[in-house]
Amino acid sequence: MRRLMMNLLLLAAMCLCLSCNDKDFKHMERNGVYYWKTVLELGPDDYDFMDRHGIGRIYLRMFDVTAENCVSCTTFEKVAPNASLRVSPDDYRVTDVLNSMLVVPVVYITLDALKAVKGNEGQLAGLIVERVRRMCSYNEWTDVEGLQLDCDWTASTEQSFFSLCDSARLQIAQKGLPWTLSSTIRLHQLARRVPPVDYGVLMVYNTGNFSDPDVQNSIISINDVQQYLGHLDSYPLHLDVAYPTYSWQLLFRKRQFLGLLNGVDVADTACFASLDKNSHRALCDVMHKGKIICKGDIVRTEESAPCEVWAVKEAIERRMSKQRHSNIIYHLDQQNLSKYTADEIDKLYSTGWRN
Repeated sequence: MRRLMMNLLLLAAMCLCLSCNDKDFKHMERNGVYYWKTVLELGPDDYDFMDRHGIGRIYLRMFDVTAENCVSCTTFEKVAPNASLRVSPDDYRVTDVLNSMLVVPVVYITLDALKAVKGNEGQLAGLIVERVRRMCSYNEWTDVEGLQLDCDWTASTEQSFFSLCDSARLQIAQKGLPWTLSSTIRLHQLARRVPPVDYGVLMVYNTGNFSDPDVQNSIISINDVQQYLGHLDSYPLHLDVAYPTYSWQLLFRKRQFLGLLNGVDVADTACFASLDKNSHRALCDVMHKGKIICKGDIVRTEESAPCEVWAVKEAIERRMSKQRHSNIIYHLDQQNLSKYTADEIDKLYSTGWRN
């Protein structure tokens, strides 16, 4: 009986929490940017970029939750935080700058980890919320707006992820934290139920299958995006939209995807032969950053080409012209951002509802 009463009290608290959050939630539109590195260190160009474009919200990846390959482990020995963010001791400005904007910590949860804790999502939520709280407190970030859960949940893991979200909201309320809760929304998830969060960020990148050797550009393609936009008009959750500005290279051997690369000089005609506009075949073995690219391997170079980003953005803005929303850049990396002019970045941040 006592356990039943406790469960009923928890359920009531959760319902109260959800109703209060729904009633009081007011999402301020701000130009946003993701920071997706393991060391938080901002250079002069980063500060100039944020000042020039009025960045008011930063999404900081805090850590990943990954699964351990351990047969004899208990449930919570099977999952662990990985690649946690640390602040560079050499960057003395970063805390002051972050405290001048809204900070949203982000935790990426792999599907394997979500499957490993099935039935124990509440405990995982408690661990995530407390770890993020401690990291923010340790780094003296005073204007933390909320927590974001990033997971590519599918039909079979939907209920587990939703339970994780419900539990995270309850944990946030019980700790008295003034946080919102958000989640990333992949394009394919637009056709599914809405997660129990305050708002979502529509990820308009990684729109194709990067491991497919026949794909031309897996980062962003209007052809990949268009098929999902029919669900956007009626999606019953506030959405902000994240667009890519990054590039990468993918390595294939005998049509099998081997991994990501960066900085391979495919223009070196002594080592590579062009196959099409973004694929090159290795003419000999090439050593690159400790990895061997074997003769015959294919390196596919993909970019967030402005023309493709604009085509996708225009299609989305037409659908969201009556919905207030913010646009976000993925992610804060000057090597990639330097390929865009300041006017192009401003165009990316512009939204149709303001016109």
